Amino acid sequence: MTTETQRIREFEVRINEEGIRLDEFLAIRIGRMSRSQANACIKSGSVGIEPFRNLKPSMKVHVGDKISITQRLSGDVPMYDALVLLDETEDFWVFDKPAGMAVHPTANIYHNTVTRYIETQLKAQPYVVHRLDKDTSGVLLVAKNADVVGELGALFLSHDVEKEYEAVCINPRGNFYPGSRIDIDIPLGFAGIVLPRITMGPGSLNALTHIECTDIHDDLAWLRVKIDTGRQHQIRVHLAMNGTPIVGDKLYFFGESFYKDFLDGEPTPQFAPVRHLLHAASLGLRWQGRDYRWHAPIPEIMTSVFRSNTATTWFPTDYARLYMGD
Repeated sequence: MTTETQRIREFEVRINEEGIRLDEFLAIRIGRMSRSQANACIKSGSVGIEPFRNLKPSMKVHVGDKISITQRLSGDVPMYDALVLLDETEDFWVFDKPAGMAVHPTANIYHNTVTRYIETQLKAQPYVVHRLDKDTSGVLLVAKNADVVGELGALFLSHDVEKEYEAVCINPRGNFYPGSRIDIDIPLGFAGIVLPRITMGPGSLNALTHIECTDIHDDLAWLRVKIDTGRQHQIRVHLAMNGTPIVGDKLYFFGESFYKDFLDGEPTPQFAPVRHLLHAASLGLRWQGRDYRWHAPIPEIMTSVFRSNTATTWFPTDYARLYMGD
C-alpha cells in the first residue's frame, strides 16, 4: 500500500550562500535533492520564504532569508519488520539492515530509516557509527551515546574493525575466476561537478579494497570483499573501475544519467534486480576487552540472481555504462 506523509523543513540563508539561486540553495541544503527536483517543488508551491516575495527557481536568496519546504513523501513505508536486531549491549545495537531501508533520512525518505526506527520504536537516540547505502543490506552498528560513538568511530578510523562483504558483479571479460584475488588501490574523491553530487571517482583519499572470487556463473562472479578504508561507495566504484560493476547498481552499473532520471521520478527503462547485489556479511571488532563478530545471512535475491544469470539484459539502452567501454 502506498502512503503519503509530509515533512516541513526550514533553513536560514548563511553568509556563504548569499546570492545563489533558490533551486541551487535547496539542492545544497537537502541531501540528494537535485536542482530539477527543487525546481519542481518551487513551481508546485511547496516552498515558502520570509520576508515574503514571489518565488521562482532562478530567484537569488539573501543572508537571513528563512526558507521552508513542505516535502511530500510518497511511498515512504517503514520496513521495520525487516530490520533484524542481531545483538544489543549497554553501549550499542547491531542490526541486519534490509536493502531498501536508509540509515538516515534523505530528501525523499523520512520514516523508512534505521534512525527513525530507533527513535520511534525503541524510544532512544541513535548515534550512527558507520553507514550502509540504502540498497546495501547487512550488519550495521549503532551506538547508544555520544561517548561510545566517538570511541567506536576511532576503531573504524584506525582500521581495527574487520568488515567483510559479499557481492555479485558482472564479469564480461573473465576478469575473475574461482580463487582469483586482486587488490584495488585507487584513491577516491567526489567526481567534480558530475550529478548526482554523491558520485565518486578517482581522487586523493586513500582507498584499498581486497577482492577474492569464490564462484562464477557464466557472465557473473561472486566476490568476497574486504576493505581497509571506508570511503563512500568504495566497493561499488572500485569494482566499476575494474570493469566489473556490481549487478543492479543504479549509479555505477547503469550510469549517472539513469540514476538522475530515477531520482527525479522520470520514466526509466525496466531494470533488474530491484537492488544492487552488495551485502555487508560480517563485522568484527574488539570492544571493552571482548572480541565480537556478527554475521548477517546472505539475502536470497543474491543467490537467485547469480544462478539465473540474465545480467547481459540488464543494461538499459541509451544509458552510459560507466568504466565499461564499448
